[in-house]
Amino acid sequence: MRFFVVAFLVLLPSFIFSQVNTERYRKDYDLLGFSLTNTTGIDFSTGNTEEFEISEAIRLDWNNPIQDYYAVLEYDFKTANNKKTKDKGFVHFRTIRDFKESYLFGELFTQLEMDRFLNLRSRFLFGGGLRIDLITLLKEKEAVKANVKLFAGIGLMYENEVYSEEQTIYISHLRATSYISLIMALTENIDLGVVNYYQPAMENFIDYRFTSDIRLKIKLLDQLSLQFEGSYKHRNLVVDDTFKDDLEIKTSLVLRLP
Repeated sequence: MRFFVVAFLVLLPSFIFSQVNTERYRKDYDLLGFSLTNTTGIDFSTGNTEEFEISEAIRLDWNNPIQDYYAVLEYDFKTANNKKTKDKGFVHFRTIRDFKESYLFGELFTQLEMDRFLNLRSRFLFGGGLRIDLITLLKEKEAVKANVKLFAGIGLMYENEVYSEEQTIYISHLRATSYISLIMALTENIDLGVVNYYQPAMENFIDYRFTSDIRLKIKLLDQLSLQFEGSYKHRNLVVDDTFKDDLEIKTSLVLRLP
């Protein structure tokens, strides 16, 4: 019982608020070999407001008993009253190696990202770190019986950003990155995922980013799910006249093969 109280307090900010947060793309299943996951979201409205949004995410995994690899490609586009209001995407690659008794893992990752409405022409990063399976480490039998997974991670990454509007701005940082991630089976067919990220610049801790995601996945068929996701992002220092905070809610269909 103490474990669930601690987990709730640690993850409480996500329930209060609900960069690219790639932790939400990690596998929450055990499957060796190759697998493909396709997530498609479409939202539209008509009448007083004309809106259309489409998002597409493709993920490819290759897993073996001690090493996992995965790549994610995502693009999100939206128009409102015939004006473009969202245009962003990223490519992410990560490899994870099991170091010790399935509770300590090493990670290496790299990513390329763009977001036209943050004036972000490109963001390139690479880094590494450690990931800890807290359930296995604590041998928390109560959580295992309740189908709960809790992970924590810490690492370091180099980041290079190019912003362009009236003039081009180049920014490079060495950032710390840390996260805590909860995956919980509410029922046999409904899963809840909550993730918090904190990423400060090493030379200036005032320059930090905080991201929090909540994801509810409902299994419709063996390989098809309906997913509801809320994402809150805070950048403490911004470029140009962009806002510090973003809140996004998305509905998607998820297809996983095999």
